[in-house]
Amino acid sequence: MPQPTDARQLVKGFGRGIGGALLFAMPLLMTMEVWRLGLAVDRYRVAALTVGTVLLVIGLARNLGGSGRSGWRASLVDAGVAFLAAALAAAVILTTLDVLDWLRDWRDAVSILLLAMLPAAVGASYARAQLGEGSAFPSKSGYGHELSLMVAGAVVFAANVAPTEEIVLLAATMTPWHTLVLVALSLALMHAFVYGVGFGGEEEYEGPVQSFATFTIVGYALALCVAAYLLWTLGRFEDIGLLMVVTESVVLALPASLGAAAARLIL
Repeated sequence: MPQPTDARQLVKGFGRGIGGALLFAMPLLMTMEVWRLGLAVDRYRVAALTVGTVLLVIGLARNLGGSGRSGWRASLVDAGVAFLAAALAAAVILTTLDVLDWLRDWRDAVSILLLAMLPAAVGASYARAQLGEGSAFPSKSGYGHELSLMVAGAVVFAANVAPTEEIVLLAATMTPWHTLVLVALSLALMHAFVYGVGFGGEEEYEGPVQSFATFTIVGYALALCVAAYLLWTLGRFEDIGLLMVVTESVVLALPASLGAAAARLIL
């Protein structure tokens, strides 16, 4: 039986989760391609994305906390509250905008909602853990911990632009040389965030070579994987060649890599 203080903290945390979900996912909620893709994407792809979202939120709850308690049970509760807050926030906004029509076809409404849940759930988890009164940065550290935060940052930045047609259009006009230069530019920008330009949270104990090898290159590889997975989920790889698959992934990896680097510094 929860105590009154615990209940108030739960309500406050739920409210922070709604706010964080809206802050992180509002660009996606207002993007027309999401509404259309929600009706066209295969349901098994949506289901796979939802499973990935749940696992990511559980991992964030484990790393960032939220309720102030430790352990897997607390992490699952934190993840559940964050997921529910994100679902409620996204559903209210999309229903109010007349994007979701639950009476006409609830299955289509659920598909659209689940596509928008990825950045919303990450935002809810972050807000619950880090934006409350007296919130502190997580004491947990380590290489795996930082890589998981980079994945979360890549997801938020990439998910907000992955559904747009611009990714496909940009990839269609780029030559292989443009692709190689974009990879180099993404690595350079990411490394500038991680090491060398004076952002708060940079690692001071690592040299530039070690930092480039262990965080920049690995982080970019994770961002590229996130980009490719999101594009596959949205059906962007249907009936195209391998070169176009790689190019689209590299284009989306630009914002994903910046999100990964920023998340490592902020979180």
